[in-house]
Amino acid sequence: MGEKMNTEKIVGIGLVAALMTAIFFGLNELAMSIASGLVGYMGGKAEKRGVDTNDNHSN
Repeated sequence: MGEKMNTEKIVGIGLVAALMTAIFFGLNELAMSIASGLVGYMGGKAEKRGVDTNDNHSN
């Protein structure tokens, strides 16, 4: 429970909050842009941590 708030978490929380706000106000184009940015950000974060995003486990 004593985890620190780092930059990655703050950015992720901010993007999710902005996405929910855009959806709530019916700003569909803005919501799609934020959602695609969020997916790209999360994908880049996973790649940075060494997660193999192309691993399909079909050995």
